[in-house]
Amino acid sequence: MEEWWLLFETDFEMLNPDLQRYVHNSFYRFAYKEIIFLIRDYALAEDIIQEAFLKVIAKQHQLVNPGSAKQWIRRIIRNQMLDTLRRNKNYEMSVENVYKGNHIAATLETNISVENKVEEALRNQILHETILELKEDYQSLLLKYYMHEKPLKEIAAELEVNEQAIAQRLVRARKKLLFHFSRKWDDKLD
Repeated sequence: MEEWWLLFETDFEMLNPDLQRYVHNSFYRFAYKEIIFLIRDYALAEDIIQEAFLKVIAKQHQLVNPGSAKQWIRRIIRNQMLDTLRRNKNYEMSVENVYKGNHIAATLETNISVENKVEEALRNQILHETILELKEDYQSLLLKYYMHEKPLKEIAAELEVNEQAIAQRLVRARKKLLFHFSRKWDDKLD
């Protein structure tokens, strides 16, 4: 069942034990993917998931629109993660822990709060996902220009197109990226 979060429309305590276990396991997998990518700490992720699950169960009556259940659950998970990180000031996040393996550069100052680090990592994750959802030629162009820092002239020569055409494609690619990124970012914040 792909839409397990719709089960939160019913009273969780009234579900049979097998269905409760299923909902909890589905919630765990869903939350784990959301959290571990950002904090890279298994034990802390477990704590956050457990607390978030309890909050979702306790607040399920506050869910007004079942169609937005997934976003509502994500918001609770994110808020729980930020609350836990704020309480646990000894937890030190580094760029490697926050965004290991990603090619998008994250410049973090040492005095930025943990919340800002998590938010920046979340923004970078969404940016990376959004780039991968663009048309292949837009992806390629954005990566060549921004990641590989190739000048327009070199990209134009590679693609055997004039420089002005590459500049126009780059403008279109950036507009597309901004449009899709903004929608995803707004969804994450809701």
